[in-house]
Amino acid sequence: MARDTDDGEDPAEDGEDRADASHEPRECMPCRGTGQVISNLGGTPSSVSCPWCGGGGVRLAEVDAQARWKQDAVEDHAAEAAGPPAAE
Repeated sequence: MARDTDDGEDPAEDGEDRADASHEPRECMPCRGTGQVISNLGGTPSSVSCPWCGGGGVRLAEVDAQARWKQDAVEDHAAEAAGPPAAE
């Protein structure tokens, strides 16, 4: 079914507006703009700086909050594949 465009606006322009808005700074969703999240690592809940926004409350597009964990997993896998260190 076709969209009713009696308002005189071009539907393509509406899509462009939404695309432009998606690149503007947005409130960080994981911490809800507070800059803090609750971590349960170690078994005890504690408040830590949000890894997605760095504690600023605004989502940083270039940040991959899980990159550190991915890198650690790659290094652990490489160490396991190499075997135990050679005795001197």
